[in-house]
Amino acid sequence: MKACLCLGSNLNNPIKQLEKAVKYLGEKCYINIIKAGDLISTKPFGYKEQPDFANQLLLIDTPLSARELLIFIKKTEKELGRIETFKWGPRSIDIDIILYEDEIINEEHLKLPHPGIMEREFLLKMLAEMMPDYIHPVEKKTISTLLSEYKSKEAGKCQP
Repeated sequence: MKACLCLGSNLNNPIKQLEKAVKYLGEKCYINIIKAGDLISTKPFGYKEQPDFANQLLLIDTPLSARELLIFIKKTEKELGRIETFKWGPRSIDIDIILYEDEIINEEHLKLPHPGIMEREFLLKMLAEMMPDYIHPVEKKTISTLLSEYKSKEAGKCQP
């Protein structure tokens, strides 16, 4: 099954943290990295009083179900040194499942597609670079269309 993961870090040399995570994931027999997106820097979401994040998108192939992948990712974060703090707080590594095939899941600890896609332009941009023609299973539009609509909506907002 194909899935899209977003990696993020804003502590302990974030770029090195992402490189370490990509290497770790790539060494696992049940994770095949098909494509790694460019590293980008983003402002923090939610809690603003923290350093900017380094982010990277990975397109992977895995025999794991979405729920099994989530368990594996949480275990991976701990093995890579993530210490839980508070929602949207600083972190050495964060790995989110953004998409898993065309599955729609709405459970307490697993929401697919990731709800942040529609509110975070950087996710739409990274997805558009990697898979512009992918049809969002809820919105029923391509990622490139969603990005274009997001930009139009933002351009129409009043700026202070």
